[in-house]
Amino acid sequence: MKNINQEILYKITSLSFFIFILVITFFIFKFLDILIFEFTRSFHGFIFLFFKKIIDPLSDIFDPINIIIICIILILLSFNIHYLLKNGVKLKLLEDKTGFDYKSIINSFEYYSLILKHFLWSIAVAGILLNVLKYIIGVARPKYFFFEGYDRIDFFNLYHKTNSFPSGHTQAAFTLAILLIIYIKRYHFLILFVACLMGISRIFMSMHFPSDIFFGAYLGAVIPILLYKNYYKSKIEKYDDKKLACFNNFIKLIYWRIFI
Repeated sequence: MKNINQEILYKITSLSFFIFILVITFFIFKFLDILIFEFTRSFHGFIFLFFKKIIDPLSDIFDPINIIIICIILILLSFNIHYLLKNGVKLKLLEDKTGFDYKSIINSFEYYSLILKHFLWSIAVAGILLNVLKYIIGVARPKYFFFEGYDRIDFFNLYHKTNSFPSGHTQAAFTLAILLIIYIKRYHFLILFVACLMGISRIFMSMHFPSDIFFGAYLGAVIPILLYKNYYKSKIEKYDDKKLACFNNFIKLIYWRIFI
């Protein structure tokens, strides 16, 4: 996160910013949710088709469960690398196939394992908090509120699929977006733009109100930043970039690690 303004990060994770988010969320919920939702119904059908056929399917591809499974698999493949490389023959094969020496191989597996754990815990913690809030607050999704006569708020509603606040798809999109921004030095605007489109699509799919999207985005963003700032940053910065494989070469290391 070297190329991101630290002051902005501290602001996002501050108590004052959290209070600001709560105030804005309440204002949107109270005065703008229904107004904005109903306004979107007047949009041309092409807009709905765009979100339904192009943007919304991205949510399925980048589903948190899919990301978690990938992270767990890669972490497990990195787990016993020290033991594996005690075998001189396997070490020599890995060095020959990848062009990296022992130290670079070990450092790369440890470094990317830390990043993968950051991804894993960020997605898991944000997802758990989100579902707890859904249960406690019990805001009805638009389709249940408008078409099936559900109350706007039904605290501690056990019928989970009706609960709207915050938006899980938006939370997941912004959690992944912030994680990518932390570790990728380019395409920040594009990453955030796609995350915003994924959030907005939930309004056009009649699944969420704007306040669901707004707070879901905040929750999705703040968790990975908090984890990075308070735990992963100090550990990751111990590694020298010059002694690490780039991500493409790390995948190459994983590939040969499987087959040796």
